[in-house]
Amino acid sequence: MKILHLDVETAPNTCYTWGLFNQNVGINQIVKPGYTLCWAAKWGDDPTLMFDSVNDSSFNDMIGRMWALLDEADAVVHFNGTRFDIPTLNREFVKLGMPLPSPYHQIDLYRVVRSTFKFASNKLDWVCQELGLGSKVHNKGMSLWHECINGDSKAWKTMRKYNIQDVKLLPKLYKRLLPWIRVHPNHALYKDTQRPVCTNCGSHHVVKRGTVTTQTMMYDRYSCTNCGKWLRGRTNILDADKKASILVGVAP
Repeated sequence: MKILHLDVETAPNTCYTWGLFNQNVGINQIVKPGYTLCWAAKWGDDPTLMFDSVNDSSFNDMIGRMWALLDEADAVVHFNGTRFDIPTLNREFVKLGMPLPSPYHQIDLYRVVRSTFKFASNKLDWVCQELGLGSKVHNKGMSLWHECINGDSKAWKTMRKYNIQDVKLLPKLYKRLLPWIRVHPNHALYKDTQRPVCTNCGSHHVVKRGTVTTQTMMYDRYSCTNCGKWLRGRTNILDADKKASILVGVAP
């Protein structure tokens, strides 16, 4: 399975407003809508870090390179990318008249964090620091974005470092959260093997550990010794008599 780790940075909308607090901005107040400034990405465990920006390339070429990566990916790992990064890129694709990339799965680590744990903050920087995985690159905030928009070379060096650092954090967080990801693209579908495969990490180091039951069925239970994911077999192991008694509600 080809897994792409991805992070996108965008320019803010430029608008006219009458005030600074609690403003409702109409579309006739937009001077220039936001757009993709840059992106960083890497493939799975490949150490090569990729980066492109409007400072390094034309806008169309930058977006075209990202389209090619998504078109090649089986799955994309991001942090809140379901709501931000992917829709942002989709907007750029459709505005440029580009076709839809080939389908890929999305693994949104923000959704895993928010639904599974109770951290003081669900932000990438906080969660990674709490887990001892590192931290984001601290910067001047909006001033950095403004300077990049104006072509400041020093600001672009910081932006590049900031964007790439997020993509360095993603694989570390992804591996830590792997056993906690409830719905993960099934690695077994991408392997030509008859051996047991962990659905979440693709490892063959899977051992049988007891059974798991539903209301009417029982399955073998397995544990992946590589990532820690709990798995279950696909075949109901109850004998015919027990199946019948359960289905009619009679105690076995």
